[in-house]
Amino acid sequence: MIGPILSSGGAPAIPPGTSEFAFPSPLRIGVGAARGLAAALASLSVARPLIVTDAGLVAAGVVDEVRGPLAGSVLFADLSPDPSDADVDGGADRYREAGCDGLVGLGGGAAIEAAKAIRWRLGLPPLVAIPTTAGAGAEVVPTARIRSARTHCKRDVGRGPLLPSLAICDPRLALTAPPGLTAATGLDALSHCLESYLATGFHPLCDGAAVEGMRYLFRGLETAVQNGADVEARSAMTVGSLLGGTASQKGLGVTHALAFAVEIDAPGQHAPLVAILLPHALRFNREAAEARMADLASRVGLGRAGDGPGHLITLVELLRANTPLPRRLRDVDGPARDRLAEYARLALLDPGLVVNPRPCTQALLEELLDRAW
Repeated sequence: MIGPILSSGGAPAIPPGTSEFAFPSPLRIGVGAARGLAAALASLSVARPLIVTDAGLVAAGVVDEVRGPLAGSVLFADLSPDPSDADVDGGADRYREAGCDGLVGLGGGAAIEAAKAIRWRLGLPPLVAIPTTAGAGAEVVPTARIRSARTHCKRDVGRGPLLPSLAICDPRLALTAPPGLTAATGLDALSHCLESYLATGFHPLCDGAAVEGMRYLFRGLETAVQNGADVEARSAMTVGSLLGGTASQKGLGVTHALAFAVEIDAPGQHAPLVAILLPHALRFNREAAEARMADLASRVGLGRAGDGPGHLITLVELLRANTPLPRRLRDVDGPARDRLAEYARLALLDPGLVVNPRPCTQALLEELLDRAW
């Protein structure tokens, strides 16, 4: 367990009940918070919401649990694992055909990103986002990133902030998530904190969110993977994911640029890809971000005996090693070694590389991918 290593950098206790905030957008967080969905929709004058979700959550019974009190709701669960323009078109068509007057994005990052994009296509009707994993933080990200059918790259759709009208973060909805999903999404959340803190530019609000997010994730990740029914650990993960999503507004970097590129051959595997690539990306960036990494390590209780950046990278590797996740890109279904050059080419088109601390080239990205292979 990594807890003792980080005891001096522990996160504050999470109070019982539901807490409400207005930053970075209106949100409610707490065990059981999703039970207030019907009242929340009524306050937004929504009587017939379109529930944007995925087939897996329908099969798991999560959708029925959340949807139960909503007599007039309409279901749209035809999302692909890696939503594209076609999914957005399909959701918008379903909304219009059913005479809906608002949206609920229920699921992981894919479902909530799709719901935000559908909302933009429809002229911004009310949207309530309810994450069921602690990872993407999409409920507090003001963009909607969708795979383009034309370029095959991930891109932000719409203009202006696309934050939901309300986000409801209920750790109870993640209690049945299996260990692999918990680990992958948790490391994705951690990558948001790490990459945003190391991103170039000045954004003290996001930097503060990144540090605090890491503390909550370090507190909850291992326990949530080992015992998914631990509500306290799930709550810490929920807060950490929320803070990671907030921090990511500063920008991310090479980990996500490469993960989005490889994901073209591994739809729905974004979080495991990030977990594989993150330690390699940290080593890649270390020469350009040594001081920043040392500062971050000290803020979360690492590096007291020297080499904070090395300790930080080792900690990420230990976290990944203690999970049931694939270790190499070749262990993920879909990616091919003879496609590494194409993945590097696609990654170079990602706007996230603008804030990566180390400049990237085709050759450098191919080398990084090869090391992760």
